[in-house]
Parts: sequence; structure tokens; C-alpha cells
Amino acid sequence: MKRIFTIKKQRSLDAIIEDSFKFFKSHIKEIIKIIWEQNKIIITGLVILYFLYFYFYFGMFNRLLNFKRSSPVELDSELFQSVYFGLIAIGLFILALIFIPRLFATVTGYLRYYNEENGEVDISNVKQLVKRKFWGLVGMTFLLIFLLVMVVALLFLLLFAVGQANEGFAVLLFLIIFVPLLFYASIYFTLVYYVYVFEDIDMFEAMRKTKNYLKNRFWFSFGVMFVMSLIIGLIGMVIDAPVSVYFFIKTILMVENQDIAKFAGQGDIVVSLFSVISYAGQLILRILMIIAISFLYFSIREYHTGESLYDKIDKIGVKDNDENL
Repeated sequence: MKRIFTIKKQRSLDAIIEDSFKFFKSHIKEIIKIIWEQNKIIITGLVILYFLYFYFYFGMFNRLLNFKRSSPVELDSELFQSVYFGLIAIGLFILALIFIPRLFATVTGYLRYYNEENGEVDISNVKQLVKRKFWGLVGMTFLLIFLLVMVVALLFLLLFAVGQANEGFAVLLFLIIFVPLLFYASIYFTLVYYVYVFEDIDMFEAMRKTKNYLKNRFWFSFGVMFVMSLIIGLIGMVIDAPVSVYFFIKTILMVENQDIAKFAGQGDIVVSLFSVISYAGQLILRILMIIAISFLYFSIREYHTGESLYDKIDKIGVKDNDENL
């Protein structure tokens, strides 16, 4: 008897969190395998650039603690290294801009086809979805940023105009309008990506539907995102602990002993390796977060449409060998 995980159903907050960890534990290997197969070159480039980024970053920090160095040769070397650091940062930003939407599309694609194909995910379908949705996800990101910047700019112009007459009223208006706006936008902008991928619609229709889905479900959505962010943040702190402790201890030693700073070199291989491992861990945690928000999406969609209930009614009398977890 084949056992599959029921994704498309309404869940409570604790059920979303619990099922997210269950699904993550059961399917993380398959998801990572697909991500690696589609992004070998990008991931390799990210690892190399991330290592070099922190190598130069901590190298510059080491030299800041070495107060005695000031020769022209050393200054010229630092100038070139600053240029290298800037180029590496730009390259890292570009690769991340390419990789993050592909990562998101892969994870949501896996969940989508797992749901549609009753647990049998055809990797080729996931790959096609990533290709089909990549530019849309990038375009949506820039569109949402543009809309947010425009709204914020108009709001600040309004507040500035009001502030000329009454500063106290302008501050009150800021608290009443701007803070709730950012609060709502953080939930809305997160969920709209999931609507866009799972429902296979254009970005403007996804924005409209997201607004409808959040009716009567905004605080529930906020609760899920807040709790999951808190949990993942705590796990992330544990993952980051080795590099933080190592860097803290080394900084203290370098401040107390200038000879250590003098021979610190251009960077620190150990802390750079720790940083790469930490970055990999954060990406895996991002997968967990995507799974959780996907379950949130299906839950609020079910709340508004009752879709899975109708599916169950349609299947009454039909033999089903699948067993829900």
C-alpha cells in the first residue's frame, strides 16, 4: 500500500508547523538532489564566491586591527584587494539573484507535482516549471519592490507636506498608515509568490487573488510566518554559532596581541569555511520555510474554496489505495 502525504487541506497553525517538519524530513534528500542537478554551476560559483567574499572581508577586518601597518606597498595591496572584494560582492549578488528564484521554484514545484501526481514527482515537470516561472518570479520581485517604493515615496511626500503644518499630526499619521502598511505588505508580498507558482497564473492575477485569500486569514498567516521565522531563526543561530564563537575569540586575541594581527594574513580560511557551511545551512532552512508557507497557502486556499472537500466527495465510491500520513 502506497503511503503519501496529504498537502492540499486546511490545517491549524500547529499542524502546519508539525507537517512542515515531517515533510521536510521525509523529502529533503530528493529536493536537494533536484536543486543540485539543476544548479550545479550556479551553486559551485556561489560556494567559491562566498568563500572568497568572507576571506577578503575578514582579511580587511584583520588589517584594521593591525594598527602599525602603513607602508605604501601595503596600501596599494589593500586598494587592489578592495577592488577584488567589490567585484566578488557583485558576482555573489548576481548569482544569488539567479539562484534564489530557482530554489523557490524547485521547492514549490516539487510540492505542486507531489500534490498533483499523488506522491510520484516527475523531475522533468519540476525542471520545466523552474524554466517557465524563473523570469516571472524575478519580474514580480522588481514589480513589488517598485510598487512598495512608489507607495512609500508618496506617503513620505504626504507626511512631509503635513509635517510643515503640524509635526505632531505627521508623526501620528506615520504610525497610523506607514507601520500597518509595511506590516501588511510583508505578509502579502510573501504569499503572492506561492499563489503565482501553484495556480500557474500571471503576476497581476496572483496579486489580486492573494488579496482575496488574506481576507479573514491575515492574522492566521501572520501567526504561521512569525512562529516559523522564530523557529528557523533559533535554528539558524545554532548553525551560525561556530563561526560567531571563532570570530569573537580571534577578535579578542587580535586586539590584545598585535603580533597576531600582524601575521593574520589576507584572510582567514577557517572562518571562511565556517561561513560557507553556515550559508549552506541557511539555504536548507530556507527550504523548510518554503514548505511551511506552501502549507499555509493550501490551508487558506482550502478555507476560501473548500476544494479538497469537493475532491473527496467526487471520489466517494472510488477505490483509493493511498493512505494519508
